[in-house]
Amino acid sequence: MSNMVKLSYIEGMEPTASDLVLDLLSTHDARELSIAALCRAGEACGLRPQNVRVAVNRLLRHGKITSPARGIYALNPQGNSLIEDVRNWLRKEQQAVAWDGGWIGVIDAAVPRREKVAWRRHERALALRGFRALANSGLWLRPDNLIGGVATVREDLKRLGMAPAARVFGVSALSGQDEALIRAQWDTRAMTSAYETIGQRLRTSEATLDTLPLAQAARDSLLLGRAAIRLIIHDPLLPEALMGGDARHRLIDQVRAYQVRAKALWARFLEDG
Repeated sequence: MSNMVKLSYIEGMEPTASDLVLDLLSTHDARELSIAALCRAGEACGLRPQNVRVAVNRLLRHGKITSPARGIYALNPQGNSLIEDVRNWLRKEQQAVAWDGGWIGVIDAAVPRREKVAWRRHERALALRGFRALANSGLWLRPDNLIGGVATVREDLKRLGMAPAARVFGVSALSGQDEALIRAQWDTRAMTSAYETIGQRLRTSEATLDTLPLAQAARDSLLLGRAAIRLIIHDPLLPEALMGGDARHRLIDQVRAYQVRAKALWARFLEDG
């Protein structure tokens, strides 16, 4: 698994209809949108209305969204394991505490790899909480610097889809060699570079949004804003001893301001429809 989790929105990649519906319903202030508004948003992002309708019906069947009224849709928090991460990205840094040098470990040697969907869900859960594998040992580690410690992280991983056969526990007194190996698994230079790159893109976009046609400005702000938020969501919250948080902090501040503009653009765009 790479150090940077693959994102739905990256340079050159368009959102799927399901991505778009979930993103709009998770960030729209009203929390509910009509099928007409969702189709209009889809058209702005190059998606046919029929594709949006199919995606809505699929998400409804899978319990990821609800329909409180005919033709109106809302996110179903119980059907989306990532919804709390998406809604709480602004408070990401508040989830970390001072690090005393201990680690949280996950051993998954007993987890069957042949069940591909379950295995991908398991790997995603570990990646979302910043775990990295230690030399193909079946042991995953991260610094024990998250609020609530081992017990809270264990329940969080279960919620995110960690395999039932995996075990979560505290780890201390790693050998010098093992500690050096695991510290090297986080490419902090690449992470810092990614934050700085998208921060520059946010600054460039913010300076040009008002010069674009409304539909294009809404589309561009959604794609870029969601890419930035996903970077923040996937940040492993490493302690200062492994990676300083300045780049992340600056990006969160930037995205907070950018989202105000993006939401206003989308409100105007949907009202115009």
